[in-house]
Order: sequence, then structure tokens, then C-alpha cells
Amino acid sequence: MTQTSTLDEQRFIAPLETIAATNEGAIQANQAFDEQMRVFLNKWIDQGTESNTGDANSREEFIENGALRSFFQHREDAFEYLLQDEAIARHLLRPASEVYFSLDAYEPLLSTFEKRLYNLAAHREHREVCFRYHSVTRQDVHGNTVEHTSGGEENIGMYFGTRRTDAMALQLLADQLKQDAKETSQLPIHVITEGYMMESLYLVKEQTEALAAKGVEQTQCFVIQRRHAADDRHLGAALLLMNPHQPALPQRVLFCDTLRPGALPPWWDKFKHKLDLAFPQPEENLRASDLLEDGSVTLQRLHDGVPIRHQDIDCGFYTFSMVRALIQLAQQDPERLVAGTTAEIVTGMTGLMKDYYQEPDQPKDPEVVRKINILNRWNLGRDALSLMKDSFAVINA
Repeated sequence: MTQTSTLDEQRFIAPLETIAATNEGAIQANQAFDEQMRVFLNKWIDQGTESNTGDANSREEFIENGALRSFFQHREDAFEYLLQDEAIARHLLRPASEVYFSLDAYEPLLSTFEKRLYNLAAHREHREVCFRYHSVTRQDVHGNTVEHTSGGEENIGMYFGTRRTDAMALQLLADQLKQDAKETSQLPIHVITEGYMMESLYLVKEQTEALAAKGVEQTQCFVIQRRHAADDRHLGAALLLMNPHQPALPQRVLFCDTLRPGALPPWWDKFKHKLDLAFPQPEENLRASDLLEDGSVTLQRLHDGVPIRHQDIDCGFYTFSMVRALIQLAQQDPERLVAGTTAEIVTGMTGLMKDYYQEPDQPKDPEVVRKINILNRWNLGRDALSLMKDSFAVINA
């Protein structure tokens, strides 16, 4: 099932200062949710599925600690089943405006059972709630988070705002890009989100060869959003215009990185190398990398001297925004992609990136961008939850 993402421009109309609830309001909502979870688990125990609970005191202790983990062990679709309870679903799917975020790290205030839910779900493939769970190494036997201590080592996985974009998040973003690309376009659009960057480039070539074999003659537009390699978690974006008559060499190719601290983005040489491997040319001919244009932007902040909780690990959202804008350019202004200068393409792209740019080539203030990324993270988790909730309803219809 394809889930339409909440990553749309309209939600940025509301003032960003209003995204968070008060601490007191969030605490009350969390307490009510935890009580609802206790009611749910008591009913589950009463159904006789879990009998090893002992007397009333040990049953209460069991509910406070091991019951939720036991429930997940009894049902493969535990999270999906929980989401059919409207009170539980309403809390988990609440908008960011009902969540309290700490002012420094923008850490959402979650209830005890809520944190445990996300952690337990992360043990199962395709049940991850993006950015809301801790790694297995930071969980105890019941799924509780082992909190950071002053003597422990701080890392980006500790914080909601710095956790990496996981496979579920990338799939949701990819689904949205592919949905966007279905809109009518004079320039046929192909969204590539498979493998790493190297595999994606090979796929562009293979698909172009397949189109040529079918007699297709029109120029094709390929957009890529992928990690660079298994040992390089940074996400990059690329645009390739391909002529089916010449699948061995791109007609045009732009590499779109998320930061450019110097004259060229840090991954420039690596991308050039991958491009030449995917599109090898005879030694006397022009290399594919000789055609490479720099379509990078300067959005992602460098980490030098920045506390871990403030580091910018949001290349997934930046590249999503760039690729979405390139798709819109192909639909609205294909001539710019075919014949415009690199600068004209970047200006057109940033002009469509309403989430991060106030005007073409004029990014929003870094603190505003940071808040937008927190919203993106929360909303992508809502997308993952909605997908699980809806899939259960479809399967059990």
C-alpha cells in the first residue's frame, strides 16, 4: 500500500512557534495514554492469552513492565492491532502541535508506554516508527530506553532530532516522490530510489537501454535520491537526462548535494568516479564525468564545534525536497532542464523548495530550517503509523 506523505508545503503556513504543546498539557496527555495502555493490557490478560501473571500485585507489576513485550511476542501484528484502539491511535498519531519539544534539543516528551512501544516495534522489519525509537543496544529487556548517563558516550542516536533516516523513512519518502512523478509531464520522469548511488546509476542506464529497445525516442528525465554507499550514509540527489539513442552516455547530469563548504561539495569526486564506472567511455572519448554539473545547495550545517544534539543529520529531507522540486521542474518547465544553465536550474529548483527557501536561492534562517526538520521527523513517524493502521484494516476487511 502506498502512503501519501504529510511532507507537503501547506503545513508550513502556520507559525512555527505554535508547533509545540505546553509541558503541562503534554504530561497530562501522556498520563492519560499510559492509563489507556494499562486498560488495554488488562483486557488482553483477561482474555486468557497471557496467564503467567500471578496474584494482583504481580499482575500490576507485570503490566508496568513485561506485559507489552509479551503482547508483542504473542502477535506478529501487535502494533497494527493496538492502532485499532481509537484512543491509543489518537495519541500516537497526534500532530506536532500536541507534543512538547524541549527547547534545546527539540526532544519530544513521550510517555513511558509510548517510548516502549516504539522501541519494541523497531525489532520488527517494516514496523519502525521513524526517528521515535532507540537502537536495540540502548533498550532493556522490556523495551525501555536505557537513559544516557554523564559517564556514558553521547552519540547522534540518542536524540530524536539527530537519528539517521532509517529504511522505513526512506521508503515513505520514495513513495511520495514516485507519486509526485505520476503527474502529467512533457518530459517523462523516472524516480530511482533503489540500492546505493552506484546501483542507481546502473539502473538509469539499464532502463534507458530497455526504453531504446522498445523504440522510445524521447528524452527521459531520471531523478535519484540515495545513500552514496554502504559505508557512507550521506544521501545525495542527482538528475540525469538520457537520450534513448545514446544510453551509454548521459545527455545531461547534475549532482545535487546538501552542502557546499568550499568550491565543490564534499562528495563531488566520489560521484564523478561512480558516474564513470556506470557509464564507461572509450579512452579517446569524452568521459561521463566531464559532463557533470554542480546542482548543490547550502542547507545542511557543518558539525564542527556543534553539540551532538544540535547536529544536522537531515540530508534525507533536503534531498527529498530537491528531487521533488526537480520533478516539478520537469512537469512545469522542462525546457529549463534541457537547455537552461546550471544556475538557472538551481534557481528554479530552490524556488520550488518552499519548505527550505523563502525565495529562489535564499534559504530560510538555519533555526527555522531546524524546526522544519523536527516537524518533518514527527510527521514522517505519523505516516509510518498511518500506514500500519490502514494496512491492518485492509487485511482484516
